[in-house]
Amino acid sequence: MVKSLISLLAVPSLLAGVSQALHFTNDIPVDAYYEEGTDFVLTWDKETREDTFKLSVSSFLANPILVSPNGGPLGSPVYDYKGINVVLDEAVKFTDSSYTWKVATQDNRNGSEWYYSFAAEYGFGGDSPRSFHLKV
Repeated sequence: MVKSLISLLAVPSLLAGVSQALHFTNDIPVDAYYEEGTDFVLTWDKETREDTFKLSVSSFLANPILVSPNGGPLGSPVYDYKGINVVLDEAVKFTDSSYTWKVATQDNRNGSEWYYSFAAEYGFGGDSPRSFHLKV
């Protein structure tokens, strides 16, 4: 009985965490291409939270390199995506509702072989809109 009561008391905390999730509002089409040097305005739902999140952009291979066919956990394959992560801002305010990124390639990674993705990290959560490609 005590165990079920403790579980029941944990539900509001879980729901509070869910309600604090960041929701990006950009409609990035599947396999979208954005041009280097242009402005990409990343937007999210208006938030009343006063804290901040870390915003980064990463690039990674669309088709990863097989490093080991069975070297992972339980004999699973191991892949290398050649990922690079760049922090754009350590403290973006939730209340800002947008962030403008001057589109720039990382190590000349462009075209259909490479994906780019934004990531927001905060507290115990995070969010990311759909990945995209860059062209020069």
